[in-house]
Amino acid sequence: MKKVMRRILWGLSIVVFIGIITCFYLGYFMYAYGLIFLVISILFGIGQIAQVNNSVWLHQNGYDRHMRERIEREQRNREE
Repeated sequence: MKKVMRRILWGLSIVVFIGIITCFYLGYFMYAYGLIFLVISILFGIGQIAQVNNSVWLHQNGYDRHMRERIEREQRNREE
């Protein structure tokens, strides 16, 4: 699945890049800049998604560690 998605993304990237070059060559500057804006927007969106995913992972990891330490502390107190 991952391999197929990468191939699709590479193909779309090449098509968009060729589209940008073609639009500049033919004089359709607004379309070329629109495609560039689209690519930049997608990259910013992917960055935001990665940042949110990282924040969620850090929060979950911190919570799990806190709960593990709390359980270990309670078990040590029971043994004493």
